Amino acid sequence: MDHNTENTETTEILIVGAGPTGLTLANILGRAGIKTIIIDRKQSTVAEPRAVSIDDESLRTMQAIGLADEVLRDVVTGYGVHYFTKPGGRCFGKVVPTLSDYGFPRRNAFRQPLFEATLKQGLSRFPDVQVRFLHDLVSFEDTGNGVQAVVSTAGQGTRNIQARYLIACDGGRSPVREMLKIPMSGTTFKSRWLVIDIEQDDDVFWQTRVYCDARRPIVEVPGPHQTRRFEILIHPHEDAEAMMRPEQVMAFLRPFRNGKPTNIVRQVIYTFHARMAERWRSGNVFLAGDAAHLTPPYAGQGMNSGVRDAHNLGWKLAAVVKGTLPDDVLNSYETERRDHAWALIRLALNLGAVMAPRSRLHGWAFSTFFSLAGYLPPLRDYFLQMRFKPKPRYIDGLLAPGYAAGGTDLCGTMLPQPCVCTDAAADVPLDDLAGDNFALIGYGEQALEQLSSLSDPLWARLKARRIAILPATAGRITLEHANVTICYAQPGTSSALFERLGTDIVLMRPDRYAAGSFAADCEHPFASTYAARLKIGASAWTGSAPLTPHIA
Repeated sequence: MDHNTENTETTEILIVGAGPTGLTLANILGRAGIKTIIIDRKQSTVAEPRAVSIDDESLRTMQAIGLADEVLRDVVTGYGVHYFTKPGGRCFGKVVPTLSDYGFPRRNAFRQPLFEATLKQGLSRFPDVQVRFLHDLVSFEDTGNGVQAVVSTAGQGTRNIQARYLIACDGGRSPVREMLKIPMSGTTFKSRWLVIDIEQDDDVFWQTRVYCDARRPIVEVPGPHQTRRFEILIHPHEDAEAMMRPEQVMAFLRPFRNGKPTNIVRQVIYTFHARMAERWRSGNVFLAGDAAHLTPPYAGQGMNSGVRDAHNLGWKLAAVVKGTLPDDVLNSYETERRDHAWALIRLALNLGAVMAPRSRLHGWAFSTFFSLAGYLPPLRDYFLQMRFKPKPRYIDGLLAPGYAAGGTDLCGTMLPQPCVCTDAAADVPLDDLAGDNFALIGYGEQALEQLSSLSDPLWARLKARRIAILPATAGRITLEHANVTICYAQPGTSSALFERLGTDIVLMRPDRYAAGSFAADCEHPFASTYAARLKIGASAWTGSAPLTPHIA
């Protein structure tokens, strides 16, 4: 390790890998004003299609970093999945979700090159974030107080970067993970699929088609701007190179293209894995995205899990670097994210069993089951609305258990995002009022008075914004309340979503998860419990002085 200080620059966060996870994390840190360098060995963001599905949780994160409108320009929102027995066969099941609890449709089609380009452009808003392509991590050393990294630059030798934390977002074959000697474990599942991306597509059907034919399972995914993807299973005995030959590729596509000209922009064989790193933190180094977990694409959750990692870790890194919270809170990143990431891997494996049945008998059994389910409304809606997808929920971590609102345990759940009314606008997403920090939210006629009277110093320490959601039928408040944002529920939407709060107040974290909820007369016991969970004792937060921030 070269310790030449003349060739060393300092930063708070060094992100290795400028894919969706790394770029999202850099945007979160940039909004917080955290000095960040993100490097990638590539020449720029990806040019070829990769991930094709973005969900409601990821779009909510895009809203949090101020890029929702820009991202949505290149997204086909609200598409579903139709399951067929074979090409040209019977449709035996549908997943067509219409709910949007988190403010966005549950399933949406996108193109990763456009998405990454938007995230990269978003970083231009932040003077504290530097993006460096054609930069490769050569080595690093964790000194205990930070990380000393050696980075090679194209044609310019090497430089040293001193960072407080290094975040590895460098993919499934993560060099950082290899340097740390952290093994991957999990199921031995492995499957090869030929992925073909086409453009100038004229098929107007905008739902995903899945052909659950044991002889040759095929998935057909529509995308924005007249693009479409075909994923075709390659059997273990088949030669990958033979499957990639032009005549074979056109033979695969013939049943779907009917002899029409086909503009293929990419074809590649992927091997799908379901594995997870045995630990996600090593001292001052963290793994995120594919570096931490590999998810088969059947549920469209691989990239989305990486975006969840970025949101969970990003706000905590910002709070630690600013001195608001101690380093120990970063241990909650893996505690909170690991189980949910693995639950989505299991979901993908289960969906894979339906999409690629092992035999004709299995295929018949699945199609028969789903056909019968269509006659049972509760079971039908369970699949139609994607209720089988594991709910985003944390069991342990930076939570304050024991303070469930109105007998309903909100603690650890992602809160819904209704649109509310303000004096200035009639249709405002709740997150836009909450901002980037914690928020204290109350619903009902009493909410304004309760939120105004909260006095525990923890709220100032967390910079918690106070939001009173008054019933739609409540009279308009004419007096100004300097410390409370007032809005009104929309009939039948936000009212129903927040009535279960009763008269309690919920503390929403920056990543939109409920840290807990409490009755107004339990404010101080709740704050004391949560401060202890954050490992900031009363002596640390009674006053306004934060913890000593890091100076790089």
